[in-house]
Parts: sequence; structure tokens; C-alpha cells
Amino acid sequence: MAENELQHVHTLLLQLQDLLREKFSLESEIEALPANLREKEHALNNANTRYLELNDACLKAKQEATSNSIKYDDAVRARTDAEKMVEKISLQREYEALTKQIDEARVVENALLKARTASNALVEELTEKLDAQSHVCDTLKSEVEEERAKIDDLLMQKKTKIGELDARCEEIRSEGISDDIYAKFCRIVKNKSGLGITPIIQGQVCSGCHMILPMQFVNDVRQGTNTIEYCPYCSRILYYKEDEEAIDLTDFESEAGEDFFAGAISDEDLDNL
Repeated sequence: MAENELQHVHTLLLQLQDLLREKFSLESEIEALPANLREKEHALNNANTRYLELNDACLKAKQEATSNSIKYDDAVRARTDAEKMVEKISLQREYEALTKQIDEARVVENALLKARTASNALVEELTEKLDAQSHVCDTLKSEVEEERAKIDDLLMQKKTKIGELDARCEEIRSEGISDDIYAKFCRIVKNKSGLGITPIIQGQVCSGCHMILPMQFVNDVRQGTNTIEYCPYCSRILYYKEDEEAIDLTDFESEAGEDFFAGAISDEDLDNL
């Protein structure tokens, strides 16, 4: 690849980088959008479950209240009938037995009255809770529907924007970016926090990962006569800027020795990004 051609590719990649960064940011936002909706849906499901529990409890309480009311009415009727029979009794023994029966009936009647009162109070309490829970369910349902509509609207906007970015990326690609380079570059930008192409700074340092590069490698990048060069540490595409100041790297010779490229990024490594 000729120097001018390589510089042209670098220029195109820098343009693509801004577009891809925005695109991937929008995609991340799309992935995060349903989070609030899921929380509201979870709250609504819990509220509906609570409503069903209260409804079951209320139905049982009503059945218990009805049963207690019937038993109480029967007890009152039994006591009343026994009291009417007193006037017809002439024997002392029968009178005493009937009086005892009436006293026992009063005890049962009072117990059933308390049970009926308690069950009616429970029905009233559960009914109020059920009404309140119904309101909670209705409110959460409205919030879920509102959130879902908002998400649908945002999704449409963001997907439209992504479509526009894709179209602009295609325009730039057509000016000299191969499919292979574009695919690798997209993966690098996505996996490297939006930074896929970066200059060598201070004469010998990758500005992406701040690792020191060997001089021969830097010279290859600077001359721009070879193919695209990737940082062997972070895999970002490198280019050289003549106005960057160099620094004394004598203290870092061990990091940029002959064995430096033993861990260099291969095409297979790039494909796995």
C-alpha cells in the first residue's frame, strides 16, 4: 500500500471512528432501554399477585361471615323458641332443664355474635385493602403502558439515527476501505471504548494503551510504506504524526527489545475481538 494511499485510509478511518463511536453508543442505549420497563413490569406483576391474594382472602372472609351470620340467626331462633316454651311448662324439672338450655343457647348466641362481628370487620378491612391494591395495579399498569410507548418511540428514533450512520459509513467505506479492514476496525472500535485508530505520541508511545513501541516498528508506521499497522498491545490501528515530540526512552529498552513481537496481535486475534 503506497504512502499516500495509506494516509488516505487513515483519514477515512478517523472519519469512520466518530460515526462508529456514535453508532455503538446508540446500540448500547437501545440495550439499556428496557431496564426501566422490566422494573415496572416486575412491580406490576407483584402488585397483581398481591391483588389476587387479597381477593382470595376477601372471598374466604365473606364466606366465613355468611356462615357465622347463618349460625347466629339459628342460635337466636333456637333461644327464642326455647323462651316461648317456658310459659307452657308446669313441671319444675322441665322448667329447670329448659332454663339451662336457654342459658347455653345465650352463650352460643353471644359467641356467634362476636364471631359474626369479627368476620364482618375482616371483610370490611380486606375490601378496603383490595380497593387500594386495585388502584395500585391500575397506576402501575398505566406506567408500564406509558413506559412501553416511550421506549417504542425512542427505539424508533435511535434505530433511524443508526440507519443514517450506517449510510454515512458506507459512503466513507466506498472511498477506499476494504471489507476486511472495515470489519476489523468495527470490532476494535466497539471493544476499545470507541477508539480504534490512534497516533503514536512522544515519538514511540501508543496513545491508546500508552505502551512503548520498538523503534523499528515506529519507523515502519512513520514511513507508511507497509500495510496498516496494529498496536501489538491493544490492537488499535496506529498512525504517525510528525509534530509529536519524542522522549528519551533509554529506560524502557527492556520493554521494546527483540522479543517484543512475540506477543504481537495476529489477524486471528483481531478476528476474535
